Amino acid sequence: MRCAEGIDAFNEKTGAQEGPGVNERIDKLENLAEKCAHQAKKSFKPLLDNASEVRKVQSSLAVLNRVAPILQAPFLMRQHVENRRYSQALKAYRRVLVIDNNCSIELLNHVKQQAQEYLHETRLDLERCLAQDKVSIDDLLNGIRDLSELLELDVPLIQSAEEEEDAESAKESDEFRISDGVYAISGSIINIREYPPAFACLKLQAAHFTRIVDRAITDADQIIRRIYGGETLQQVQAGGEGGNNAGEEAPTPAKNVSGNQWKYDVMDARVLGAVKSVEIARTWLPRLFRVSKAAREDEKRRSARKISRSSQGNHRHPHPDQSAFEVFRTIITPSVTRLVEHATFCSLGCPARSGGSELNMSFGEDSPEKLRTLLRGALPPSHGTRVGTELAEMVELLSESSSGANGLRAAADGTVSGLSPLDECKTLGESAVITLEKRRCIIAFEVCARACSNRASGSGTFDAESLLQTLRTLSSQLTRPEECSVEVENGCEIVVQRCCEGLASYVRDRSGDSARLSAVAECADVMENRVGEIIKEVEKLTSNAAAVEEVIMEDIMGLEGAMFDEYLESIREHVANSVRAGWMDMDNAGISANFDRGNASFPAYLSSSLLSIVRCRAQVEQALGDKIRRSDGVTYQHLSMATVADGVVEGICHAVETRRTQLKVRQADRLANELQFLLNTLKKFLSEGSMAVLDSTRLMLCNKAGRGGGFQGDGPDGLAALESLERLGRVYVLCLGE
Repeated sequence: MRCAEGIDAFNEKTGAQEGPGVNERIDKLENLAEKCAHQAKKSFKPLLDNASEVRKVQSSLAVLNRVAPILQAPFLMRQHVENRRYSQALKAYRRVLVIDNNCSIELLNHVKQQAQEYLHETRLDLERCLAQDKVSIDDLLNGIRDLSELLELDVPLIQSAEEEEDAESAKESDEFRISDGVYAISGSIINIREYPPAFACLKLQAAHFTRIVDRAITDADQIIRRIYGGETLQQVQAGGEGGNNAGEEAPTPAKNVSGNQWKYDVMDARVLGAVKSVEIARTWLPRLFRVSKAAREDEKRRSARKISRSSQGNHRHPHPDQSAFEVFRTIITPSVTRLVEHATFCSLGCPARSGGSELNMSFGEDSPEKLRTLLRGALPPSHGTRVGTELAEMVELLSESSSGANGLRAAADGTVSGLSPLDECKTLGESAVITLEKRRCIIAFEVCARACSNRASGSGTFDAESLLQTLRTLSSQLTRPEECSVEVENGCEIVVQRCCEGLASYVRDRSGDSARLSAVAECADVMENRVGEIIKEVEKLTSNAAAVEEVIMEDIMGLEGAMFDEYLESIREHVANSVRAGWMDMDNAGISANFDRGNASFPAYLSSSLLSIVRCRAQVEQALGDKIRRSDGVTYQHLSMATVADGVVEGICHAVETRRTQLKVRQADRLANELQFLLNTLKKFLSEGSMAVLDSTRLMLCNKAGRGGGFQGDGPDGLAALESLERLGRVYVLCLGE
């Protein structure tokens, strides 16, 4: 504009041509500006309106982002409930607790209502979990914890129409459920919502345990009745254990069932009943104990908080009338006792106990007499081994549970030092295990003794290996060997005694030296190689192994001594007959004639005697070898050779003494040389007494021959007669030499 004014002033001074005036130009520019403003308003107003809306939306999104965890809570709860993650569902519900009851925001109120509905569904699922008998113990404990946390939230029950339909369908699928939170199990109606979760779970699981025990006993009774009625055990198992109800008629006995097959099936059914009882105990005792412990811990927490009934809300439970220990003592313990009695009866029958009373029958008491007698009897050995192992495991479970049962008592209970509720059950089971193991020992040793006796009397074998294997088997099977020490000691003594009796019978039936030596060899081998191994195994089963070894060795050495003494007596008699052979049956003339032929022949009485000695040596060496006799510390061969050599010397010296007055000089001279040969040959086997007798007899003959104790043939050919005898008897010398 200034430029325009300047131009106008310039034009006025210079007289230049005039153009539009300033005012006109300004008006024109104002019109243009108005048009631009109008057009701008027309074009940019929607953009400004949109920018305002965007700012509002952004502000709303910021608010939604801040409350997003609360809004997502129902969705997350539904997912967690469907996947049984109840603790996560409770964690998600805690997000909506920030919503006040007086909140005016409809969305938040709707979210809170949905969360409460899912929380109610969670409670129903948790209650249903605590009431099941096939849920794992970890799930039970987690369910107790989650339900306790849920009840602490103090949320009122809200049930929609859809949830009512779900509850009805769940009720139809649950055989124990009466209504929400109410279950009927084994004749007991239990409302979970009247008790704290841990206590309610304990009562429910105890009721399930009672029901299972009753069913196991009922099934066992039905099985044996069906078997007695004619079905086989395989048919009963294939058709289901509960095939015949109590009101149905018993089946007609099958014609194709053998006469005694049903007895074997009843025995097998008893074994199965015992095994099933142990399986129930194995499953339920740890389960019940852990639930009881959880209930006791909950009692301690509630007592510490000092929660009274007046201070509790609608959904907080008062202290129950019973404690966890009372439930364990009044409900669980009787069922455990029934289960142990049932397992014991299936395993033992009805043996007389130390007090004179018999074990009560757990089932079959009203059955026919024939079946009742079979049920009351003992199981066969093969069945007893299996049930003994199962019962031992049950006793271990009872011992573990019993040791912790007193921990369930309240601190104010004055009977803390008293007996555990399960002590009586444990004592009964322990007694049954000991009885079974004693039976096992007795039967095992009886079988072993019978087999060993048969082998000993039939083949002359002392089967110590069977005894050793029996001890090893018992050592691996017995769980309480200290209680069976008497049976083990007596069993070992009986087996060895039967073996000795069998060997004695074997020798009597054959009545020969070879049989006696065989028995001696068996005894020597057992004492040398087997008794030590047997005693090592006995030490694992009893602390009185030294006494067992003493008795065993006494029996074996008694038989060995008797057999070997009989053998020595037998060879003494045989030697006496050998000594009489030849010259003792001939007259003096015959001896002289034989001597006059130049000593070309070996004397008959020496030949027969030395042959007897050689034969004895061969027998003993073949049977016993170089074995040393335990009682004397020398070899059997040396003892037998000493006995037969002494017998030969005594027999010859006695024969010479009886003919002393009838001998002539040449006869005495020859006999002196022969006795000298005998002394040289047998001197290592002769005792001092026999050598003295032989030497005195030889000196007597030398004196009678008039050579003063010398040898025949003095001079350069001295000892000619003795050398001739040794040449003739070289074979005997070689056979007798060591």
